[in-house]
Amino acid sequence: MDLARIWPPFGLEITAAHTGEEISLRVMRDEDIAVLNDATPTDIFGSDIPEHAFGWLFDETNSPALFRWEHRVQMSPAHWSLDFVVVQHNKVIGSVDMRANDFGTTKSIETGSWIYHRLQGRGIGTLVRHAIAELGFNHFGAERLTTAWACSNKASAAVSAKLGYTTTADITVESLGPDNHTAPGVRAELSRSNYHRPADLQCEVRGLTPKLKSLLGI
Repeated sequence: MDLARIWPPFGLEITAAHTGEEISLRVMRDEDIAVLNDATPTDIFGSDIPEHAFGWLFDETNSPALFRWEHRVQMSPAHWSLDFVVVQHNKVIGSVDMRANDFGTTKSIETGSWIYHRLQGRGIGTLVRHAIAELGFNHFGAERLTTAWACSNKASAAVSAKLGYTTTADITVESLGPDNHTAPGVRAELSRSNYHRPADLQCEVRGLTPKLKSLLGI
């Protein structure tokens, strides 16, 4: 039996292509969680670990499986988190989170993403963000996407600006690095009207069924 028949998120997938790169985002299954569990700080950030490295990478008590399974159990129109893997050439190369509270009213989605360090600098991270925007704006009906990053994360700032994000608030980013320190950061928003979509971006969405729409309240 295809599990997507009984758990509709498993059928959701988006493929995106631009400037010679092609990736797909698919909702995580358990085997994907196992692959991501092996990611190290160096895998994601390189040998020179920055101060904004995710704190959970250094936490030996962290349970990625429990974290993702809780998202499945708690999913409802009032609160949902769609957890994706980024796939290229049949290999998992990163992760995407799309989260919303009362989406039917707010039309707002909080997002976060990363790809392996060895693939950064090729435009793949930007393509991932375009895939998120395509899904959020043109298929979920979102009016805004929000995200946040530490001020030292210049790459996230640059990619966000490229898509049309504007900063909305100064914040404190918590749980960074092996010592769980805090750092100054920013929150940013991308409105549907301000999204800079490349004219030659190619995207295809599959598996957005009526059952999934009902589950997400879209």
